[in-house]
Amino acid sequence: MVYLLYDAMRMGGYASIFVISIIGNAIPFVSVPYLAVVYLYCLRIPEANPLLIGILSGIGGSIGKMIVYTLGRGTRVILRKETADRYERIGKLLRNYGALAAFLLAVTPSPDDAIILPLGLMKYDVVKLFAGVTLGKIIISTITAYAGIIIGSISESELIVETVLSIVLFAVVIILLIFLDWEKILTTLGEKGVKGLLLEVKRNGVTAVLKSRRSDA
Repeated sequence: MVYLLYDAMRMGGYASIFVISIIGNAIPFVSVPYLAVVYLYCLRIPEANPLLIGILSGIGGSIGKMIVYTLGRGTRVILRKETADRYERIGKLLRNYGALAAFLLAVTPSPDDAIILPLGLMKYDVVKLFAGVTLGKIIISTITAYAGIIIGSISESELIVETVLSIVLFAVVIILLIFLDWEKILTTLGEKGVKGLLLEVKRNGVTAVLKSRRSDA
């Protein structure tokens, strides 16, 4: 799938980066690997402008998330009551930190729909949300684009070197996605604020933000 998207992006140029980034962020909880495509594009096309690509991808990704936000404003009727209640609780807790929480999740390879939908349910200020998400998406997209350029330069088009370096990079991303408990992070942020979250990490170490090994059953 990544290579199909990459081929489409290569043919469409920067405009396709913008479009694919919108699509990659517009479907709630469905992972379209738009950042992997941005990375691959810059890896294989060294003359690409990583800053421009990062800005276009970030703005496109933010527009996609605003579609998710719009869906969130009217999805309570189609969500299970338990899910809707949990999202509303998170949204209310983050009322004062919505833009910050959206930025923190957007700037990391994290499931940011976990905050966009709750904020949509509570009808959070769309301008503040758009600003936070856009800044985060531009930063992570730009970093991804530069990573592609740098690794492409280091590997000098050697396929084995490209593959090893890319696997290491994406392994870090997968660890962030699998092991960090984003709902716990958001709940702590909403209840205790940024200082409270940092204090929890100081007291309990990284276990304060890691998923529990105990089964939820």
